[in-house]
Amino acid sequence: MGHRAGGLNGLREWWQRETRRPTGGSFAARIAQVHRRRDVLRMLVTRDLKRKYSNSYLGYAWTLLDPALMIAVYWLVWGQVARLGIHDYVLFLATAMMPWIWFRSAVSGSTSIIYGSARMVTSISLPREIYPIGLVLTKMAEFFITLPMVWVLALLYHNPPTKWLWAVPFAILLQLMLVTGIGLMLSAVATLFRDVERALHSFMRVLFYLTPVIYPTGRLHGKIHALFVLNPLVGIFDIHRAAFFPETVVTGQMVLISVIGSVFFFVAGWGVFIKLERQMLKEL
Repeated sequence: MGHRAGGLNGLREWWQRETRRPTGGSFAARIAQVHRRRDVLRMLVTRDLKRKYSNSYLGYAWTLLDPALMIAVYWLVWGQVARLGIHDYVLFLATAMMPWIWFRSAVSGSTSIIYGSARMVTSISLPREIYPIGLVLTKMAEFFITLPMVWVLALLYHNPPTKWLWAVPFAILLQLMLVTGIGLMLSAVATLFRDVERALHSFMRVLFYLTPVIYPTGRLHGKIHALFVLNPLVGIFDIHRAAFFPETVVTGQMVLISVIGSVFFFVAGWGVFIKLERQMLKEL
């Protein structure tokens, strides 16, 4: 019993020491460090939201204006000119456009978050992951602000929610893991290699058309369909869409790929951040 108690005390002391380290430590300990400073995360998210909208006449309405304009443009081009023949196309666009804007803005912003916060990163004793994670959570908060637009459109088009509505929180959790991992990875790599930021802008434009935002996954067949569903965003976005369009088919394979991809990027992205942290600090 004495050996067991001593071992538990030693494990407890190790865990407490690891969770208080601003850098270094195991992967699990780094997650614990960020969780322990969740008050700082809340402060960063609140600060960023207030800074973005405090001097604006329209305030949070700007968060709705951006997706509304994008939806209007794509509705005109693809719904009226190209005539994809999708019913309730405005709602169809909105269901995937909102999570896409969260993904795009968080991933794009992560390339400059560490470099732009260099003074805080190097002078304040905090887990450095807090800065890119804070950005991801800020963009997620803006995503939640846009969700009422989807419900308003659903009411206007008389599209009641389907059974997939209960899976939407799961899709949001998967996207949070995916975006966090990619954001951590890019925030570290882009600090060392500034060309990453420019290359990412081009890649995001391509990725937009490789993700079923303006078209349904069901229009893809054969090898093209098999290739496209390797994108973990496909399963996530189709869950959002299936919540209002019962004809949207969400297969177990798509969900599994989204789960594997989200977990992989979450672990790999955080691992890359930890590995490059010392080099990143030297660059700052």
